[in-house]
Amino acid sequence: MEADTFTRNIWIAIGSLSGAGVILAFMRTWAWFSKSGREIIDLATIGKFFAYIMGIVGTVFFLVAAAGSVWWLVFIKKQYEPYFEDEYKKVQNQFRILLIVAFVLKTIDIIHVIARQTTIDIFFMDWERPKAGDLNHVSAWRTCFVANEFNEIQTFRRIRVSFHLLLVLLLLKVIGLENFASANPIVSLSEPERMENSTVDYDKVFRTGIAFPILVGTAFLQYIVYIIFYQRFIEDKIINFVDLCSVSNISVFILDHIRHGYYIHGRSPHGTTDVNMKDMLMNLDRESRMMSGTRGLQDNSSDQIFIMKINRSFRMQYEALFRKYYNFVGPKRRMNGRENYTDVLLESYQNLNSFLCAYIDCSLPAHHYFIRNRYFLEKIFNYEFQIGIGSGLAGYLDSLFFVDNDRTFTKILFYGEEDSLFIWNATTFLFIDYLSQDYVLAAILAYLLNLIAVGLRNSFGRRNLSKKTLVPRELLI
Repeated sequence: MEADTFTRNIWIAIGSLSGAGVILAFMRTWAWFSKSGREIIDLATIGKFFAYIMGIVGTVFFLVAAAGSVWWLVFIKKQYEPYFEDEYKKVQNQFRILLIVAFVLKTIDIIHVIARQTTIDIFFMDWERPKAGDLNHVSAWRTCFVANEFNEIQTFRRIRVSFHLLLVLLLLKVIGLENFASANPIVSLSEPERMENSTVDYDKVFRTGIAFPILVGTAFLQYIVYIIFYQRFIEDKIINFVDLCSVSNISVFILDHIRHGYYIHGRSPHGTTDVNMKDMLMNLDRESRMMSGTRGLQDNSSDQIFIMKINRSFRMQYEALFRKYYNFVGPKRRMNGRENYTDVLLESYQNLNSFLCAYIDCSLPAHHYFIRNRYFLEKIFNYEFQIGIGSGLAGYLDSLFFVDNDRTFTKILFYGEEDSLFIWNATTFLFIDYLSQDYVLAAILAYLLNLIAVGLRNSFGRRNLSKKTLVPRELLI
């Protein structure tokens, strides 16, 4: 295939996939627009649309560059001659542009993911009732413990980047798969010899073509091992967190948009969990033998995770309960002293906790919700339609809870953005190697950039967690 024909096919593929990507970005923006409760298209909506486009187009550029390089390695390598270096210079320049654009756009996409995840509203609802009748006698350690566990899983991923990159380097450098990218028609694991009248040992496009399937294959292998073995026989951090909520008698109320969020029901079927070790073990034993109630939100149900679609009046009440605390923090906190600050903090926490517990218990006449399963199309599009269960207008104005068996609430964690993070890590690796022709340097810089992203997510996530849950940062490890 001539270089001009190959270049034309590459841009046709990019144009076609990017066109489909624009449609996908429009659908995601429309879903965000609905979940945010907006009524007019404003600058925030336009900005969100372009943020989605950049993430999708970045993925398109990466996939086209990677697939094109694999094709180039498979079909061009056996025909390679020294004069190809000059003839296909245009192809190499094109791949460089594709990888640069993909790296920049996917980096912006990851920044968007971090910003979205670290600005959610979250609150830990304590169902424990004081034994002495005084709300101040309820221990705060259970809430702090659950908050720290949530803080720990914010950046948890099924693919461990350090191990992934080491495995890739093992295959490329130690076993010698890198030598498949040699600038000659010979396919061998041995060190390539320099060809006559040529000063190039490796072809840049060939290097991308051999690195991409190894990146995907090793990541897929690690993912499968986690799903089949680690998650089943060692630990499932997400399910463990949900179980911890039930053992601690703590529910998690999350709002990732103005009128959309998630609810993890952690109310203990035993009524109280602030007990001694013997009572705790006896409670767990009775539950294992089905001698107590179920952990689910509904009677005789084990469903604990829900997607929420709340109405405007509930959101306004939720924000009003935070207003006194937000008006007090900042300069007033330093002026009024630590004791006044803690008084306002405790009052705000108790008011919000009482409101949310009463809401879940359906004890608020002004706020109701209905529970139903998601329809097939809602799962496909990851968007819940406003179809109520009640009769008349009330069935459409009340809030809706959808059983979340697919754990879509992990979208607020790195766990739920595994695909975007992997594509960014792979793009970084291929981009740096294309410029430096050094897999070791590419792995080091990809690991460091990932470390920076994790650090930013941890730092801003911890700050947001303290601000929104009213758990002091000093208590978050």
